[in-house]
Amino acid sequence: MSPADTGRQLLDADEARVARASRQLTQLAAALVSRPMDRELHARMRAFLERDSEPALASWDVLVARTPDELRQRISTVLTAQAVRRAS
Repeated sequence: MSPADTGRQLLDADEARVARASRQLTQLAAALVSRPMDRELHARMRAFLERDSEPALASWDVLVARTPDELRQRISTVLTAQAVRRAS
């Protein structure tokens, strides 16, 4: 199992969706800086906006609506799971 797969399993569905969208958008934005008139890049951006944008934004809304107690519990769960994996 790769480190990326291990990290993904620690995340819930909303966390994974937001992380994936953030990575995609960062890559697209960086590419737009160096190749602003690349048609393929524009097509990839449109595809992201049409397919992935709304689900990612909905997941973002779920994450920002978490209470401080929910966030503390989530952090504790992830840190515990990481510690258990390292120990095994």
